[in-house]
Amino acid sequence: MRFTSLQSVREYLDSIPKFQSRGASAANFDLSRFRNFCDAIGNPHEEFDSIHIGGTNGKGSTCNILASVFQKAGYKTGVYTSPHIIAFNERFRINGDVISNDELLEFFNTYIDDVEAYTLTYFEISTAIAFWWFARSNVDIACIEVGLGGRLDATNIIDPKISVITSISLDHTDILGDSITEIAREKAGILKEGRPVVIGDLPMQAQNEIVKIAEQKACPFYTIDNLNPKYIKTGHYQLTVDDRMINISSNLTSPIQAKNVAIVWQVCSVLGDKYGSITEENFISGLKRVNTGFGRFERLVDGEHWYFDGGHNLEAVKVLKESVKTVGNVENATLVLSLMQDKIREEVMTEFLEFKNIYYYSLGLERAATFDDIKEWLPKANPFPASDEDRKKIMQDDFDSELVIFSGSFYFYETVRDWVSTFVLNQ
Repeated sequence: MRFTSLQSVREYLDSIPKFQSRGASAANFDLSRFRNFCDAIGNPHEEFDSIHIGGTNGKGSTCNILASVFQKAGYKTGVYTSPHIIAFNERFRINGDVISNDELLEFFNTYIDDVEAYTLTYFEISTAIAFWWFARSNVDIACIEVGLGGRLDATNIIDPKISVITSISLDHTDILGDSITEIAREKAGILKEGRPVVIGDLPMQAQNEIVKIAEQKACPFYTIDNLNPKYIKTGHYQLTVDDRMINISSNLTSPIQAKNVAIVWQVCSVLGDKYGSITEENFISGLKRVNTGFGRFERLVDGEHWYFDGGHNLEAVKVLKESVKTVGNVENATLVLSLMQDKIREEVMTEFLEFKNIYYYSLGLERAATFDDIKEWLPKANPFPASDEDRKKIMQDDFDSELVIFSGSFYFYETVRDWVSTFVLNQ
């Protein structure tokens, strides 16, 4: 098989079952196949230093903050995150630049026989591309985000300089377990013998489980408790370091980012012996402009109070509501929601009830929840119009000058962007 264009690559990838549409049936948690594939192509993941970032929420933001600080300190820095929001290339970045179409074509034309011989999943292919590109580009360090869980995730074949667990809450319970302790045990599967680990603000039962595993593996263990991270106001955060305050201004906006900023400080401190050129000045400068990616309490259009945030589990929805409070009141805001069926949990749906108005839109995916699925949990919800004309009318008449939050699934983002683009063109 030979690929002649990026379109042919897209068509090939689209033929492979994806977690976003099929859920757990699209995954394969046997790491031996992926290890054997990487061995067949030269084990590129062994050719660069890495930081492994797991957790329920905050993984992507922490990756991006870390990358911004390391790049500011002069290191060539790779970032691998998932899922992508608009284009597949977004998953792979070096110093802020995404992988080129030509490089994607080169990977597939070079390794397609191995990809098929080892029957790689969509996520495994994506992970392999990241390892291959970072190795051939000679990055100094790469921030690698866990896809799902940790212990059996394809990214877990790396031997990172440090592991990070940002947060733990109930999510993907059909795969990871239905208790905080079980989920923590899966997330802690990324800890490597003798390598340090930094954790965020975790529930005590999760922290206890990770401490136990860290002790078994002789991993130096660090928290962010001593840094007392604080959100001051939009774009302003504060850490306490050695009894002095460090004030940080940033394009980050959400209150929860204070904890992610503290995690990054701790990581940089722990890695100080090897990456000593990361100074406090580099840290502060790196935070000023972080490539946060799409869909993290992102303002969608100038002149309107419309935001997108991919909050879809209990912790993320609570964080979303804290973010809303920085620009208005939740009880006066309209919510346009779209969820995957496996994300429907009573405690999550209850959090959404605080919004003044609720609309629901069902994506055309096998995993997507329908309006009937959510109606019993959100009785005041109305279906969001499927027709272009009815949708335009609501956005122009009802949403104009209102605080509107589009949320639920990151897979909803591209649809919302299309709606907003049409709205802007019609103004």
